[in-house]
Amino acid sequence: MNAAGIIFSDAYDVPVNELTRARTLAALPFGGRYRVVDFTLSNMANAGIQNIGIVTTRNYNSLMYHIRGGAVWDLDKKRSALTFLPPYGSDNYKGMYHSRLEAMQTHRKFIEALDEKYVVLVCCNYIGNIDLGKMIDFHIKSGARITALYTRKPMFKSEGERLPVYAIGARNKLENVEIVQKLEAGDAYGVDCFVIEKETLLEVLDMAARDNFTSFGTEVLQKMAKNGDAVAYEATETMMFMDTTADYMKSSLALLDHDIMDELFEQDGRPIETRARDSAPTRYGENAVVENCLIADGVRIEGTVRNSIIFRDVRIKKGSVVENCVIMQDAVVGENVNLSYAILDNNVIINDGRMLGGYITHPFYLDEGTVI
Repeated sequence: MNAAGIIFSDAYDVPVNELTRARTLAALPFGGRYRVVDFTLSNMANAGIQNIGIVTTRNYNSLMYHIRGGAVWDLDKKRSALTFLPPYGSDNYKGMYHSRLEAMQTHRKFIEALDEKYVVLVCCNYIGNIDLGKMIDFHIKSGARITALYTRKPMFKSEGERLPVYAIGARNKLENVEIVQKLEAGDAYGVDCFVIEKETLLEVLDMAARDNFTSFGTEVLQKMAKNGDAVAYEATETMMFMDTTADYMKSSLALLDHDIMDELFEQDGRPIETRARDSAPTRYGENAVVENCLIADGVRIEGTVRNSIIFRDVRIKKGSVVENCVIMQDAVVGENVNLSYAILDNNVIINDGRMLGGYITHPFYLDEGTVI
């Protein structure tokens, strides 16, 4: 594939919440053993993209540790490359960037050095198994200068101040980008994924600097659309968003739907890969009750767990009842604990006899390392 990739590990138009205070959005754990970035990297690797830059801003140590050299996605070979692009790393822009546009201006030299003709720009604010290969082919055949991805069925997308909605005309021409605060049924929601020629991208960066644009997905794209240079490509695959803690909870529990699981993980030729961690098999105690759950390896369950996502090496002790929860790696739930609609981050410890709960729209969250 004659295309390189740039992954933005943070969504600059999504406010930081509890889940992303201490980690970049791309490093957010999901589905018992994955990180959000696993889906983005896998989508690119499955499309044959072998030269990828990952733009980082803050708290990206765990992201680097998880990805390492990219061997899981075959990005450590002679003809492939994985590059981390941190802030303060260029003379082009001396400071912390606050948008995707500023990030690309900072790392212009990385873009200039690419040998590939096309560049795929992807943000990490959604979960999906997207066929980027088809999108790239669509872009090439269209003859447009840029192709923007959209979906008409974004799952769990919260209302916000700046939601881009595309106006699409004949032959998939992108005619306008409208910013709304609430999506209506059938809206073509722009998901911040673009295919563009490298030379066009460099021209766009020059134009944006000249016109003092601050947003690639709105100002730049809108100008290209009005000039007749843009087309839109619809993603028909399931796309789950996680702009808020409640969205994350809904997206996580949606994995208990077999149809959604199949859409994400059972696509021929499009596996979702992640870094393996060797652990002992999950152990179920004599009185354990487990119903409709997604449970990773290394877990020990002696209590009752229903409708929940349990990450690696979690322990749930006897007499406890866990329902509609997401419990991340190495957490410990003591004896006779009752949890409902709760998100426990890594290494949380719940002592015996506690009763904690929230609701699907307002889940109860505990920070990493909390003892309660």
